[in-house]
Amino acid sequence: MTKIFKVPILVAGIALGALSTFAQKPAPGPQSAPALPAVQRGADESIPPSISLSPAVVMARGSFGQGLTQTLTLNNKTGTEFAFEMEAQDVVIKDGKRTFVSAGETEHSIASSAVFSQKTVLVKPNSSVSVDVRLTIPAETQLRAVVAVFKGTNRIQSSASAVGMTASLGALITFNLTQNIKLQPEEVRVTPATDTANLTISQWIANAGTEPVLPEGLAAVLNSKGGLVGKSPFESKRLLPGERLEFIAEYSDQLPPGDYKALCSFQFEGQTLTSNGVFKIP
Repeated sequence: MTKIFKVPILVAGIALGALSTFAQKPAPGPQSAPALPAVQRGADESIPPSISLSPAVVMARGSFGQGLTQTLTLNNKTGTEFAFEMEAQDVVIKDGKRTFVSAGETEHSIASSAVFSQKTVLVKPNSSVSVDVRLTIPAETQLRAVVAVFKGTNRIQSSASAVGMTASLGALITFNLTQNIKLQPEEVRVTPATDTANLTISQWIANAGTEPVLPEGLAAVLNSKGGLVGKSPFESKRLLPGERLEFIAEYSDQLPPGDYKALCSFQFEGQTLTSNGVFKIP
């Protein structure tokens, strides 16, 4: 019998775009995404036309050999009918960056196990359609993420002379399977404020473990006596195993001349990562 994941879900809308622009700013969502029938809704002129997918990110915890069934709901708030084919792709990290690989091209592919409740989807104007996807984690896989893609098949043209485009949206599904969680920080860097930009505190961080991590960070500015001058949150980003990303916090207050220390602290999976760097305001 196949076991089922307990899945905490983070929900965020994904705007119309290519696979390389998946949104990664989650907001807390329900424990499961209920299936929604196609519902015709009246157009609201105050809301800009959009296509969104919910949930955009699913973070699952479990073990090798387990299975996950997830409902994905696509909302079409436009006056255009869209057609899609369902497809799963593995997320592979190469040179610290994400690449999307067709199902089965990577050893112990997770995407190759994907089973969709329907392979083609037609979403009428101002309506919603839901699709279930079933994934099973191979026993020896090193992969930790897969993308369930609504791949557009009809072309959109804004005018007779415009180049036709297709709309594709995807939900990122990540899997935490072991306790091997490790982040590797690099030096803290401070970029002084200019006439057109705030002071920024940045730090590159690499995921040196085998599991996905979503660090929540805060940058604090201390004066030469160690007193707290101010603080600012880092932009939240998800790190897949082998991935390396830059985390940036903007500090908007004006600092008087003097010596300062930037203290960077990240919370993740019950752990804390702290680094610091000194800088001077002339």
